[in-house]
Amino acid sequence: MSSSLEASAEKNRAALTSLWAAFALTAVKLAVGLHTNSLGILSEALHSGLDLLAAAMTLAAVRVASRPADARHPYGHGKIENLSALAQTLLLFLTCFWVVHEGVQRLLAGASPVTPSLWGVGVMALSIVIDVNRVRVLRRVAKKYKSQALEADALHFSTDILSSAVVLVGVLAVWLASALNVPGPMHAVLVQADTVAALLVAVIIFRASIRMARQAVDILMDSGSMREQQAIIKVVGRVPGITNVRDVRLRTSGPTSFVDLTVGVEPGIQVSEGHKLAHEAEEAVASVLEGADVTVHVEPHSAEDDRHCDPFVQVQHTAWKHALAVHNVHILRSAGNCFVELHVELPGKMPFVQAYGRVVDFEDDLRKTMPGSEVVSHLEPVGTAYALAYGASVSVPYAEMVWREIEAVLAKEPLACNPHKFSTYELPEQGVCISFHCDVDATLSVEEAHTVCMRLEKQLRLSAPQLGRIIIHMEPGARPQREQGSVI
Repeated sequence: MSSSLEASAEKNRAALTSLWAAFALTAVKLAVGLHTNSLGILSEALHSGLDLLAAAMTLAAVRVASRPADARHPYGHGKIENLSALAQTLLLFLTCFWVVHEGVQRLLAGASPVTPSLWGVGVMALSIVIDVNRVRVLRRVAKKYKSQALEADALHFSTDILSSAVVLVGVLAVWLASALNVPGPMHAVLVQADTVAALLVAVIIFRASIRMARQAVDILMDSGSMREQQAIIKVVGRVPGITNVRDVRLRTSGPTSFVDLTVGVEPGIQVSEGHKLAHEAEEAVASVLEGADVTVHVEPHSAEDDRHCDPFVQVQHTAWKHALAVHNVHILRSAGNCFVELHVELPGKMPFVQAYGRVVDFEDDLRKTMPGSEVVSHLEPVGTAYALAYGASVSVPYAEMVWREIEAVLAKEPLACNPHKFSTYELPEQGVCISFHCDVDATLSVEEAHTVCMRLEKQLRLSAPQLGRIIIHMEPGARPQREQGSVI
C-alpha cells in the first residue's frame, strides 16, 4: 500500500510541476507575442495554452487513475489516462488548423507584421530550457510507473522543444533582417521566416498528435502487442510440464497489464500439480510483463496429441505462433523421415536479414514440433499467394484445345472414363495449369489408380507440352465398357 501511495504522490508531483510550467510559459509567450505581433510566438502561446489545459487534464487523470478497482471498475481506473491522452490530441489538432490558416493568409498577403525584438528570441530560448527539464522529469516518472498520461504529456512537451527551436530561428531571422538592414529580396525572405516557422510548428504538432491518438485508441480498444504476445507464448511454452499454450489475450489499464491464456497439461496429473504449473506460467508471464495481472486456464492436453496430429495443422499452428502466413505446404514422408516444403509471406519492404531471422526461428520451432523433419521455406512478399491462388484466365480457344486432348486421352484409357469439372488458369510461376475429374475402376488399389493417373498425365504432356501443373481428381466409378484388359 505504501508503495502505491508513493507512486501516486510522485506522479501527482510530476503532473503538478508540468501544470505550473505550462502556466508560466503561456503567460510569457502571450505577452511577448502580442508585443512583437509574431505569429510564430503567438502560435507557440496558443500551443502552450493548450499545454496548460492538457497538463490540467493529465493531473486530473493521474489522480483518478490512482483510485483502486471497485465493483463498477474491476480492472481499475487506469484507462482514464488514455482518454486524457486522446483528448489532448483533439486540442492539438485545433491548434494546427488555426496556425495553418493564419500562416497561409500572411504568406498570400506577402507581408509580415512582426515587430523585430530580442524579447522574442529570449522567450523562445527560455521555453526550450524549461521544456527540456520538464520532459526529462515526465519521462522518468512515466517510465518508472508506466503512466500513459504522463508519457503522453512528455511526448506533448518534447514537440514543444522542437517547435520552439523552429520559431526561435524564425524570430531571430526577422530580428537580423532589421538589425543588419538586409536589402531587397533577401529581406523579404527573412521577414517571412516567422510565418514559415509557424507552419513548420503546425506540421510537427500534427504528426505528434496522429501518433499519440493512434496509441491511445489502440489501448482503449484493447489492442494487445503482438510482440509481447509472441514472447509470452514462447516463455510459457518452455515451462516443463506445459504441453500447449493458446488463446493468449492482452489488455492494459493504466500501468497494469492484464493477461489471459490457456495452457495444456498432461491429463493424468493431479490437481495440485496443475495448479503448480499454472503458477509457474504466471511467473513466466511476469518475466515478460512485470506486475501483470495473469489469469491461467488449465486444460488437459497430452504431448502425444501433438505427435500424432495432422502435420498440416502443426505447420499452420507453428506459423500462427510466429505471426507468419504460409501457403503451398507440401509434406513428404519416407522411411520415418519428414520433408516439409512451404512458402512464407513477409512484408515486401522488410529488410531481408530481418525476414530471414524470423523464418529461421519459425523453422527451428517447427523442427521441435515435428522431430526428424527437414524444413525448406521459400520467402515471398505478402499478397503473392492471393495473386497465385486466383491466377489469370486462359484464352477460350486454348482451353477448348486442351479439353479435346483430355477427351482423346481418356478415350484411349481402358481403366478411366467420364472427364468432367474441367478448369484452366494461369500462374506466374508455372504457366497454364489445368484440373479435371474422371471416373476410374472402383476395384483398383491406390497404387493401381495412381499408375492410371500418371499414365494420363504423361499422355497429356505429350499432346500439350506447354502445360504447367496438371491435377487429376479420380473418383470411383463403374468399370469402363470399353475395357480390353488391364494395362497397369
